[in-house]
Amino acid sequence: MESYQLYKLMHLSGVLMIFLAFGGLVARSILGEDGVGFRKMAGLTCGIGLLLALVGGFGLIAKLKYGFPGWVIVKLLIWLVLGGLIAVVNRKPGLAKTMWWVVLALGVLAAFMAGVKPF
Repeated sequence: MESYQLYKLMHLSGVLMIFLAFGGLVARSILGEDGVGFRKMAGLTCGIGLLLALVGGFGLIAKLKYGFPGWVIVKLLIWLVLGGLIAVVNRKPGLAKTMWWVVLALGVLAAFMAGVKPF
């Protein structure tokens, strides 16, 4: 497997892990479950996903020689926001339904930035 493919697999696997964790935690909050063990597993999944997405993303940027255009900075900001929102989902169950849509919107924005590269 060539390094480009490896970085892309890492990045996409990380993204999938992030959204899996958020989906599970939001559902847990909506259902009113405490599930401390589940919260730990989801938090770990999200953390590993964030790391994989970051390393894979930087690997792709380096491999493709993009530098740091505006769309990369926007994706980094989205990454930071997602890292902070995991705490919001865990500590503020009343915001779970809102977080569902916020996380989805951030994912769509990140996909748009990577696909279109508007700036």
